This record gives sequence, structure tokens and C-alpha cells, in this order.
Amino acid sequence: MLMLSARTGDKLRAISDVARKGRRVNGLRRMMNHPDLWMEAYLNTQGNKGALTRGTTTTTMDGYSPERSANLVELIRERRYKPNPVRRVQIPKKVAGKMRPLGIPSADDKLVQEVVRMILERIYEPLFKDSSHGFRPKRSCHTALRTIQRVWTGTKWFIDIDIKGYFDNINHEVLMGLLEKRIEDTQFLDLIRDMLEAGYVEDWQHHKTYSGTPQGGIVSPILANIYLHELDEFMEQKKQEFDRGKVRSRTLEWTRITSTLGYLRGKIEALKGDTTPEAIARREWYGHKVQELAATQKRLPASDPLDPEYRRLFYVRYADDYLIGIIGSKQEAEKVFDEVKTFLNTRLQLAISEEKSGIHHAKEGTAFLGYVVQTYTSERKLKVRSKGYTRVGAAVRRVQRENMQLRIPETRMSEFCQRQGYGEYYRLRPDRNPRWLRLDDEEILLGYNAEMRGIANYYALATGAKRGLQKLMYMAESSFLRTMANKYDTSATEIASRLRQGRDLVVTTKTKEGKARRYILFKLRNWKPPKKDDDADTMPQTGVKLGASKSSLAQRLEAGICESCGKEGGFFEVHHVRKLKDVKEKEGWERIMIARKRKTMILCIECHDLLHAGKLSYRQKKF
Repeated sequence: MLMLSARTGDKLRAISDVARKGRRVNGLRRMMNHPDLWMEAYLNTQGNKGALTRGTTTTTMDGYSPERSANLVELIRERRYKPNPVRRVQIPKKVAGKMRPLGIPSADDKLVQEVVRMILERIYEPLFKDSSHGFRPKRSCHTALRTIQRVWTGTKWFIDIDIKGYFDNINHEVLMGLLEKRIEDTQFLDLIRDMLEAGYVEDWQHHKTYSGTPQGGIVSPILANIYLHELDEFMEQKKQEFDRGKVRSRTLEWTRITSTLGYLRGKIEALKGDTTPEAIARREWYGHKVQELAATQKRLPASDPLDPEYRRLFYVRYADDYLIGIIGSKQEAEKVFDEVKTFLNTRLQLAISEEKSGIHHAKEGTAFLGYVVQTYTSERKLKVRSKGYTRVGAAVRRVQRENMQLRIPETRMSEFCQRQGYGEYYRLRPDRNPRWLRLDDEEILLGYNAEMRGIANYYALATGAKRGLQKLMYMAESSFLRTMANKYDTSATEIASRLRQGRDLVVTTKTKEGKARRYILFKLRNWKPPKKDDDADTMPQTGVKLGASKSSLAQRLEAGICESCGKEGGFFEVHHVRKLKDVKEKEGWERIMIARKRKTMILCIECHDLLHAGKLSYRQKKF
């Protein structure tokens, strides 16, 4: 957290310490009085895509001021604050032809929810299990998938469980009961209950909510994690009960061959000093026998994959997507499956989608977080050379058996291709993208680059990632050329010839200073998978983000100077624009935002009112 004072930071750390000790936390409503907590909440939310989208009220993040937060604090303190119902709209799902509901909260409700989220994170983050990866600091889809890659080797069965409409079916009473286990502050709990019961408005009709978390709400992900934290604890207990044995026992065949090899090598060693023809012939016969048995041994598993004294249970969760891995028999996997279903149904009041849930053999694989997760065994042998001198020189070993692999599903590539408007994936028929025809050339290229780099980075963990992405990248590049050709009423071949520079497709523009600037279309050959620290939960959005850093925005707001007229002192508000490219250079305030590459501007109340009335002139004192 960037803007928190030492005093506020100490209090938040104290909350975490109390939670770690297993005691219930109090004084949370008073914690919400701290102005720097609200400033941090504003900085966390003001840059989001929906910051200027209205909910059921007219307020947005435009016009934010510290006084606005102070008013919310006072309303909460006096118990007069009531969350507004969210505005519900229907948006297309990834599956063509289907829609899903999206809730849009009002701006002030977003601020309150963000403050509540920050406090809840301090309480629960020290308590959450390592198996939980969704919507948590320094965790992502990739951290969950890397855990499977690294730890789940040898898994025999996958248990895939799908909850019916999880976020909409969270039981309010169960959730409040779970919160009360850790939180003693009744006013803070009442505030959360009010958020849960705020309802939604769709087609001008108000609907009450009897279950589920606030749709589109900032606080919803952490409430969902708190709810399924019970499942994480249950699975941890099941793992302790299920796991058995330190290592697998050796197979009888492997043990027998190992013993025979030891016997034959001993015979060879005993005949080394004997140079008689009979001894040489026997030594050669023993040598051939050793080679035959060693080759047979490398094709056999050293340990017993069905050892009844060795069992393991693995579990990983990303929000409501979770996967269980079993090293054991199918009967044991079915027992675990039934126990988990019973726990979800009775303890958490959640129903299972039977058609989407089931047990899969690890060699067949299952879908998880957009990947296909499966085990793979290679019979290929690798030569391994020691760094130093060895008597035997190169050694030969078999690669690891039942290694866990992540693969790119072809259906995902097809869906992405169709969703982004690249064309028909399976028939290799690229098409133009009409939604970008009115953009500048470099914006079109940067849009394609953001989408291609985003999906490439997401599937970077897959085995043979470049090979699996190659077809999609061809479709994207061809779609880019057809989009540019449609814009200039020419052919894709002509556009390719015009933009070709060596092996790259390049759009060149000139800056205001007259310097040439080159934009290169994304190519897999130049792509390097992101490092672990660069993992993200979601793919990057199309376009380039412009704007000041959070700390810079806070400093400008605290400076108390109008960036239009230069007035000092009084009340100030933050003016927001959705996209910097939408700002024209007709007015002085627009030139200021463009020159500084900022989507925000600090204005006194008078200047802000004039701006929205279309009367703000730059003939005033320059800042």
C-alpha cells in the first residue's frame, strides 16, 4: 500500500497479528475513519475500466475529493450509509449466443467496498491456505498451474468438481457465520450484510438478493475466498488422513533384475585378472547378459505405482475452480469425491453440477484454468554426462515417468480466434476486424500485439507452447493485414509489401518533433515467456495505458492547487477521462492532459463545474 501513514500501517499490521493468533478482531469500523485508507482505496479503483461507468446513481469516480470520502465515513459512523443496488446488464459469454449478468456498482459503493476489502485482506491473508491462488497478492493462475507441474508428478486420478453458479449461490447466513468466527465488530459485519442484501436493478426493476455476493463488487472475490476457505481447511484435513507412506516400494521384477545384475557384475569383477580363453569367453557372456538385463530394467518402473502403502492427495483452488489429484485407486478417488460433494452440500449449502463434475484418469487429462492437465510418460532414453571424469563416461537414464504436463487445448484457440474476430480457425480462413477500422495504424497494430502477447504469456507454461500457438498467431497476423487492407481499400498482399521490413511487419509514424517511431507486429520467434514475477491473473487489455502513477496522483491532490487556474486552497476534485486518445486539443485543459499524458486533472470546484458546462477557458492563469 503506497499512501498509508505509519500509524495506519501499524494498525493494519496489528489486525493481522491478532488474526494469526486465532483471536477475533474488533475496532474495524473505527479503522475506517482513517483518511489515508480512503485515499488508498480511491487510488486502487480510479484507474479501473469501469471507473467512469454509472451504476444506479449518477456518481462516478469523476469529481472525487477527500471531502467525498469524509462524507462516506460520517454516514457509516452514524449508520446512515446504505449501499445502492447494482445496475445489472447482460453481456456475451465466451460461448457464442449465451449471455451472463454483470453488476455495475455505484462509485461511492466501490470506494466503501475497497476499504472493506483492504481490511478483510489483512485479517484473512495470513490465514488462507497455500492451496488457494485466486484474487490473492502475488498469486495467479500461473502459480496454481506451476504447483501442479512441480508437485503432482505420479498422479493417477483427477477429481473435477463444478459448483452450480457459485458466486450467485453463496448462502448469506453461512457466510456471516464464517465472518463472525474471526470478526467481533458488529457494525462492520452489519455493513457487509447490507452489501450482500443491496439487490440489483435490471430493466428498471429492483430485485432483492437472498444469496450470492455483490455482483461486480470489489469485495466479492475476497468474500468468495473466505467462503471456500472452509473447503481448503477440509481438504487439508483430508490430505492428512489420506496420505500414507514415505516412498513407493520397489516392484518385484525390478528388484529381481537389480539383484541379478549385481551378481553378474560380481562375476565379471572376479574374472578380471584371468587371461585364459575360457575366462575371457565367460566374461564376455556375462557382459552381454548385463547389457540385456540393463536395457530391460530401464523399460520397467522402479517403484510400484499401485503400492497400497503409498497414497497422496493433492488439492489446488483458483476462486471457484479447483482440482483434486489422487495417487491411489479409483475406489479411493470415488470416496474422496463423495466426501467433498457431501461437505459442499451440507456445510456450505452449495450444489454440484453432475454433468460437469467427475473423475478422470490422469493420462486422459482434464481441463483446468484453460489448460489441459495430464500425465505423460516417455520411453525415450537420455544420455547424461558427468561434469568431471568418470570411469564409465556417458551414462544413460530414462526420463521421469508419469510427469505432469500442461497442454494448450485446440478448442480454446478456436474460441479465442472467433471471439477476437480473426476468422475461422479450423478452416484457416482469416478475416478483417471491423471494430478497429477507425483507429490509427499504430493503434490497430498495438491492439493486435496486446491480444497476441496476452494469450502467449498466459499459455507460456504449456509443453510446446510455441507450436501450440503457431496456428492462432498466423490467423491474428493475417487478420491484421486484412484489417489494414480494408481500411485503405487495397489487398492484404499490398499491405504486407508496404509494411515489410526484413522479417517484420512495421508501422512507422512521426512524433511531433518529426522523429520516426516504429511499431513492430508481435512474432512468436521474438517472444520470451514472462518471468515468475510477471504472472497475472488476467490477460492484458487491448491498448496502451497512459496516466500518472498512484503516488503522483495523490501528491497532486494533496498539493491543493488547481491545474487550470492555479488557485491555491479550498476544495478540489479530480477530473477523469476514459481514454486519453478521446481528448481533443480544442481547449486548454485538453492540451494540458495530452502534454502530460494524464487521464486525470486536479481542478478547483469552480473550474470543474465550468469544464462540464463546456465553458472552461484557458485564458485563466496557467499552472
